[in-house]
Amino acid sequence: MEKLRYFLLMDGVDKEQTICQYMDLDYLLRLLDTRTYFVKPKQSFQDFHERCLPFKSIFKLHFIGRECDKSMLADTEESLVRLRQFRESGTMLTACWTEHRGENALMWRNFTNKMGICIKSSIHNFIASIDTDDYDICCGRMSYTGIHTETEIVDCLFTKDKAFADEDEIRFYFTPRCSQSDKTDKGVSIPVLPQVLIDEIILSPYINVQACKVLIDFINEKYNIDKQNRFRVRTSEIKIKS
Repeated sequence: MEKLRYFLLMDGVDKEQTICQYMDLDYLLRLLDTRTYFVKPKQSFQDFHERCLPFKSIFKLHFIGRECDKSMLADTEESLVRLRQFRESGTMLTACWTEHRGENALMWRNFTNKMGICIKSSIHNFIASIDTDDYDICCGRMSYTGIHTETEIVDCLFTKDKAFADEDEIRFYFTPRCSQSDKTDKGVSIPVLPQVLIDEIILSPYINVQACKVLIDFINEKYNIDKQNRFRVRTSEIKIKS
């Protein structure tokens, strides 16, 4: 029987969309060995504005010397409410993928070390692989218009500065269905079915050719147990000068 959970797909996103995630090899091995997918709170990401709004978006600017009236006080109160809501959103469990279909050299350098891998999946398969009904999930495409004073809190969750536009990010938010669920600043491991989640594993172009062969054999022998749902493991098609 299919597990019941709420899944919200934001406008303009196709559930069959191919998605990729770049990660270090140890992260992949932990996923395969424990059959769990690790998600971090939004505020733990490198972008400062994931946990704090830009100052210009917190308060509307008023001319110095302008007499304070009720509308200005209302604007300030509204801004404080938005600031509190945004700070609270920093604890939301978040998974970041990219909709780049092909390999991306910048992604290899920015999101992995030398021993890195890329998982290829789809929005549908990622959701289907979640082996628990403890979370409601929301998925949307990030907009790179920057956060402005008028931006609603929901839109803030799917908005980043244009400097990050090359990420082409598809983002998932996990909301615990039980208020008693464990909360942590470091993240949570969510049960998954790797054979459903993973369509393909690509090894980093920075890994030695012989090491790639060993890793491919190891992953195939140890983790591709279900022959009906074998995921492909291959080397990168990007050629890096050694």
